[in-house]
Amino acid sequence: MLSFFKAKTWSGAGWLLTLCMLLVFIAMIYTGLHLCYKGTDHKKLDNTQLLNIDNVLAVYADPDSAQLASKDPAVKKMVLAKREERDQALFNFLRNEYDGRIDEYRLKRMDDLLINLNNKDTKAYLNSLEIIVNDFFWFVGTGTYAEVLFWALIGVLVSLIYYVSIANRQALKVAGDADTGPFDPAEISGQVSKMFYAPVCALVLVLGYNLLSGSNTKMTDITIGKGLLLFSFISGFFSGRVMKFIDGLKDLVLPLSATNSTTADSDKTNTKTADITISLQLAQAMLSAPEAADIIDGGFNSAIVTLKPETGDIITLDKPADDQSSEFTATQMPFGKYTLHATMAFKNNDTIINLAADKDIEINDANKAFQLDLDKAAEAG
Repeated sequence: MLSFFKAKTWSGAGWLLTLCMLLVFIAMIYTGLHLCYKGTDHKKLDNTQLLNIDNVLAVYADPDSAQLASKDPAVKKMVLAKREERDQALFNFLRNEYDGRIDEYRLKRMDDLLINLNNKDTKAYLNSLEIIVNDFFWFVGTGTYAEVLFWALIGVLVSLIYYVSIANRQALKVAGDADTGPFDPAEISGQVSKMFYAPVCALVLVLGYNLLSGSNTKMTDITIGKGLLLFSFISGFFSGRVMKFIDGLKDLVLPLSATNSTTADSDKTNTKTADITISLQLAQAMLSAPEAADIIDGGFNSAIVTLKPETGDIITLDKPADDQSSEFTATQMPFGKYTLHATMAFKNNDTIINLAADKDIEINDANKAFQLDLDKAAEAG
């Protein structure tokens, strides 16, 4: 039983099938919850709708001052009846505009307010009002947070399915039906962790946006509607970039103390360093090769990129945080001259194509990003 949880026991096809089943399972839970618990959304009246409201109000003129000041019960009853008739006309208009999706309880609460307002104040109120209508999605209340978590998790699963399927396709080109090749079971633990931290990070970003924008005093009533779903999905799909963004916020939210800043400045004075990025791509001569499209489609994540300083040990750069990225990084690299080297093996049917590239670079204030063009190595098969 314990062997089930060991990454090395998983094959590429088995892990891909598991991811697909997880996605279907999450989709079923999501759909079932939304069918059982209906959601709500915010709506604002547009200019055309407001113009039509003016037309409705024009039919029901406000009572004159004498009628409003009268203490005669019959006059008061007549004034009240006219406003009730006006409000019902407005509600019928709103029901028609939103296909009957406005909850009757909310209309009743609105009626209790509008019956005391004249036409001018009624128009001003409706102009500023965010009308809550029934919807399949949860865009009002605490259900908004569940939408963020669900869609970020769906984004993560779709991203992993895409990446693992690409790895498996390369494997099948090499070994037929055998499940060997670019898929590395050691990556499973990192992929599982994405399913947990990516939704939480997406939720933190949504909360941060709503707090900093200051446009809404109710933290759970986020008015960006279906754009929220798109943002959550993208945050899950590109969870590596979201983690980099949050990591970059540490200097803003948790700046170094004065003592630490002085020490850091002193260290920078003694040894200047820079964070660098190396972008891999195919050399111009390789783009016409028949396997070029497959190489680009599979990505450069399996490449090994190193820096050799003039003196000292060789440094291996960190692989891309995103599975589909081609950017390798290194932090706090001392200024100076280096030899940049990259190698990558690509399996094409029964042949292994070895790609390599070398380049002399100099890291300084101006040079922190470099491009390396991979071409066939001399020993390529």
